[in-house]
Amino acid sequence: MKRPNEANAIEALIGLMPFVTGCRYASKGSPDDNNSQQKEVDFILTADPIDMPSLAVEHTIVEAFRGQKTYVNKSYEIVQEIDGLCRGLLPGDRFFGLVIPHILVESPRKKEIARFLKAIVPWITSTAQSLAIDDYKTIEYEEHDVLLMCSGSLPEINGTVGRMPGSPRNKEELVDQSLWYSIDHGLGKFPKYKQQGYDSVLILENISGAVHPSMLLDIENDPQRRALISALIDYIIVLVSIDDSMIVGNVWKEKLLRHSPVPFNRRFKNIDGKWIPYE
Repeated sequence: MKRPNEANAIEALIGLMPFVTGCRYASKGSPDDNNSQQKEVDFILTADPIDMPSLAVEHTIVEAFRGQKTYVNKSYEIVQEIDGLCRGLLPGDRFFGLVIPHILVESPRKKEIARFLKAIVPWITSTAQSLAIDDYKTIEYEEHDVLLMCSGSLPEINGTVGRMPGSPRNKEELVDQSLWYSIDHGLGKFPKYKQQGYDSVLILENISGAVHPSMLLDIENDPQRRALISALIDYIIVLVSIDDSMIVGNVWKEKLLRHSPVPFNRRFKNIDGKWIPYE
């Protein structure tokens, strides 16, 4: 069964592709749900008119770095536990944010988390007393900086500590690596569908907040990668999501065209469930 974001991504594609190709599309099924021994795409879409190519569609997520979703989930869990231990010990007229480095929550064991909490909670409760709004302080834990910031004052959350996002130091390099990983994931599934006459569509669901069209051109500076992308991927569609719902779609590649920047007639937005171009 498809996850909600996958189902929403294919609905988005069905809504915006008619503006790109002039055809309407309907879902014919999900080949990768059939437990095949071969690599299969996520979706097949049939075209109307029927003499136009059907679409073989692969959906994948682009993270800011490999393991971003895991980091977000684990860091939320850890900060929630910290917040519970700090309740009643923080100033009641302001609230705080905590940035835990990616490396400290990458693969923590319970014993390691307990040791971290034992070290960090007393520091937070002590440091918070003297922090004015927008001030911050850091502490080094196992050679990595943990940051506490006084974020503001709101009666409903004063006296609490919440998670603030963090990322690895070499973020730009990791975003490039993550984008290529997502593209390569689709490349492995398209060859047999291209041989059967399908047009191929790679949906990149961007949760990184950091990818942009010029990155595709950078990737294609490698002749081998450019040849693979040209031969195997007809369309690259980048979707932006909030809570698994797709709100924005951009066409990075259509056939031989690479868009950078993306023109307004290839930028789409979801308004009350209806996809329309920005132009």
